[in-house]
Amino acid sequence: MTFEQAVRSAPDPVPEAFRPGKQALKNQHRAKVHCGDSHRPTGSVDLDECLQETNEHRNSPRWDYGLGYRADNAEVALWIEVHPASTSDVDTVLKKLHWLKNWLREEASDLWSLTTKHDSPFFWLATRAGVHIRPGSPQDRRLRMAGLGAPQQVIQLP
Repeated sequence: MTFEQAVRSAPDPVPEAFRPGKQALKNQHRAKVHCGDSHRPTGSVDLDECLQETNEHRNSPRWDYGLGYRADNAEVALWIEVHPASTSDVDTVLKKLHWLKNWLREEASDLWSLTTKHDSPFFWLATRAGVHIRPGSPQDRRLRMAGLGAPQQVIQLP
C-alpha cells in the first residue's frame, strides 16, 4: 500500500488533505526537511490543519504533518511535529505523540501499518528558537523512551 492510498483510506477530512511530495508542509517547514533524493517523499498531509475543524479533534493535541517516504523499496509513513524545543515543551509534544499513535491505531490503521515499517518514524522539528534540551537529560531520556528522538533544527532523511 502507498502513502497516498493509506491517506485516502483515513476518515474525512484527511483524504482531501493529501498533497504530492512535501507540498502539505508549510514553506518554512518544508525547507527544513532534507532528503538525499528528492523523489523519496511521495506525499504529505497537514494533519493538524485538516483535523482542527472536526468536532472530535478540535481540542485534541494534534500532531502537525505526515510524510510518505520511499525507503528501501517500501513506502513508509513518517510524522513531523513542529514545536519549540525547550524542556518545558516535552510534556506537550509527548501528549501530541500519544494522541497521534492512538489516532493512527484507532482511526487510520493503513497509515499505522506504514508507520510501523520504519524504525524511527516520529520527528520533532524545532522552531527558530533552537533546541534547549540537553542530550542525556531526563527530558531527553523521556523522549527516547516514547520513541521520539531529540528535537532537530533540520531533519535529514537518507
